[in-house]
Amino acid sequence: MEELLLDKYGPFMDLEELAVLLRIKRQSLYQQIYRRGLDIPHVKRGKKYLFPTQEVSKYFTSQLSLPALD
Repeated sequence: MEELLLDKYGPFMDLEELAVLLRIKRQSLYQQIYRRGLDIPHVKRGKKYLFPTQEVSKYFTSQLSLPALD
């Protein structure tokens, strides 16, 4: 998965790209950042949030590895 994301987005993803990937609204993602509820490391450069693509991949991999609920 990491390779696919890196090919598509490069080393960093912006907030809009991550919101599309997570299939949530940008505003919902902003709220998660402000409430410190986002488990993906990020940096803020000026007014722009950047998310390391490798960390996004790790996040998705960890979510897919969760045990199934019975």
